[in-house]
Amino acid sequence: MTIAKQVGIILVTLMAATSAGCKTKPKNITPIPGGNANVAGAGGLIGRDTSGSLGNGGDVVTVDESGNIGLSGLEEFEDMLMDREALAAQTVYFEVDRSEIYPDDLGKVEAVAGILAQDAQNKVMIEGHCDERGTEEYNRALGERRALSVRDALVGLGVSADRIRTMSLGEDRPADTGLDDAAFARNRRGEFVLLKPKPGN
Repeated sequence: MTIAKQVGIILVTLMAATSAGCKTKPKNITPIPGGNANVAGAGGLIGRDTSGSLGNGGDVVTVDESGNIGLSGLEEFEDMLMDREALAAQTVYFEVDRSEIYPDDLGKVEAVAGILAQDAQNKVMIEGHCDERGTEEYNRALGERRALSVRDALVGLGVSADRIRTMSLGEDRPADTGLDDAAFARNRRGEFVLLKPKPGN
């Protein structure tokens, strides 16, 4: 076999390997057309640029090499520390194709409102997530609706909308990579990220 044929076979094999398994790697995050970036506290419209940042206008969310999400350039939200563990137990879950909060999960939203009431300097980001069924665009929009639904519940409990940001990650950050109903149920969620001022600010 000639070297040219060997190189051709290797290239075809590499192309096949990179096109397979799309569901195992996060997809590029794309902007949602016709979103509501003007809604107070809404930051659900995000897109990935070549620098590895996510952004919608002046709202920039950075993603490091490990896939960790951080904030920069978010006006009153910049220079804040992200604490993903503080409110992890308050994650809310959703039914298939729905953005209404389960009645059983309303207590979690109330707990977050209580935590925010203890320190007026703290803020919160709400991430909307989906399972992998449906198109990427549909899941991005559904994730946004879920995040906004949780935000509205917090506002209804007295949390000022200017202390809340929302972000849709669609299907890109699964909590469970399984492909059964139990895994899908764990992925249909709204996560709270506590934002705290950096020491000295």
